[in-house]
Amino acid sequence: MEQIRTAITRGELKAGQRVTELSLARRLGVGQATIREALIDLEHQGFIQRRGLHKTFVTALTRRDMDEIYLIRSRLETLAVELLGTARVREVEDSARACQRMVEAAKSGDVVGFCAADLEFHRGLWRATGNRVLVEILERVVPRIFALDVIRPEGFTPEKLADTARSHIELLRLLATGEYDAATALMRDSMQQAWADDSQLPKE
Repeated sequence: MEQIRTAITRGELKAGQRVTELSLARRLGVGQATIREALIDLEHQGFIQRRGLHKTFVTALTRRDMDEIYLIRSRLETLAVELLGTARVREVEDSARACQRMVEAAKSGDVVGFCAADLEFHRGLWRATGNRVLVEILERVVPRIFALDVIRPEGFTPEKLADTARSHIELLRLLATGEYDAATALMRDSMQQAWADDSQLPKE
């Protein structure tokens, strides 16, 4: 799996490129069963998209795709924070650990590591709500965004990484101190900014 993901992040496998189990097995010198399992994992991580039964592609999203995803994501991520406030949940250790990894990745300029930690930060919040349906829906749509950010990392300057990490730290602080309205507003604003940053894509 790591070899395929590396090929994607290095641009050896392009966004939107079709891949097959047979071609990847020959390229990497492994069995198709191994490739099949790797592609399932990579699909879960957002690096691979399946269209139909036997068509598999490296993730590529159009402006329309991104707008449709963010319409759902922004509302559900905000809802997640609202649910944390309703339940008075302050135990978000998974998100706190992921946030520390974001800070470290930002300092070193590790965009791949930063995006992975950022996704885990959000997953930690989703899980903390205890709402399995919310988690299921967000897991279906959000990883593709983070995978695409890894595939095309041009907009991730050191300053942008640091600013994003700071906003996540502030969100954790607001949750820890019980300032749930402020936390909800911060998440809403963050989603709008992320939507604007990630929408620099072809319209179709």
